[in-house]
Amino acid sequence: MAVGGLTLAPAASEATSAASPSAPRTNHPVAPSSAPVAAAAASKPSAPPEINFEQQSLADQCALLSRSLKLPSKPLCTSLSTSQRLGFSMQRRNIFSVQSPREVAGSTAGAAAIRDVRVLVLGAIHGDELSAGWLALQWQSMKPPQVEGVSYSVLHVPLLNPDGLFHAKPSRTNGSGVDLNRNFPTPNWQVEANKWWVNTTKRDKRRWPGKVAASEIETRHVISLIKSFKPSVIVAIHAPLGVLDYDGAGMPPERIGSIWLDSVGIYPGSLGHYSSRTHGIPVLTVELPNALKVVSDVEAKRMWSDLFAWVKRYAQHDAATK
Repeated sequence: MAVGGLTLAPAASEATSAASPSAPRTNHPVAPSSAPVAAAAASKPSAPPEINFEQQSLADQCALLSRSLKLPSKPLCTSLSTSQRLGFSMQRRNIFSVQSPREVAGSTAGAAAIRDVRVLVLGAIHGDELSAGWLALQWQSMKPPQVEGVSYSVLHVPLLNPDGLFHAKPSRTNGSGVDLNRNFPTPNWQVEANKWWVNTTKRDKRRWPGKVAASEIETRHVISLIKSFKPSVIVAIHAPLGVLDYDGAGMPPERIGSIWLDSVGIYPGSLGHYSSRTHGIPVLTVELPNALKVVSDVEAKRMWSDLFAWVKRYAQHDAATK
């Protein structure tokens, strides 16, 4: 059985007699011997235990992803002990969030004047975009900058679609075969989402929006987070278009690291369309250039720095217009 990209052997069957049913009969009694059976039992490897998805930690999932990407899991994966379980996926895999400590520069005496800027970072929305999940894990280990008068709070959901990510063959869709980034309840979803799927994708199974909006538990987790965490901005990591896309008011960044702004359009059911239109929260989509090749640690840090330079500008613009 294939679980999380690993192949598990079936459970071991009970030991049986090694004697062949077609062995010739003899008139002479033969003393039974357990040596062949014992030798066979000794040489037969024991089957590995079944994996209980509900017992997997984010560190376990990180290690599985690192194997798929042929990367060393340490020290990144061992730094995830502070994660909290957000909920379950459709196939009962854990979905985790990691809250970065709030960073406030200077004295907290004037706390009332400090702007609270909240950033929600989502990775691996599509399970076959492995590099997106890895960058989200890289970013969760980084602290937001300290800026006078600003309190940054960052909530990471590095692996939103573990069912697609850890399928025997990583899948864009979730465990129900739904494209999560077409499942958000955008205006007129019931008509537009299916029309887009039929006419534009020609019923591409990888882009099926689902039967109804927000039908998927992973979609509903994000919707709940938007309502409870109340992010100022949302950052969604994807691959492999190699561009920045932006949905919402205010000025988008020209680039994040080596990735430059180039709009990819508006799609019914997308997170960007939903968040910007329904909640007025902008979504910056970071499309990495390769779904299977991760960015270096140096580039990840550069992207993180550029991201918060833009977040600061956006927060200033947002405060000035309210």
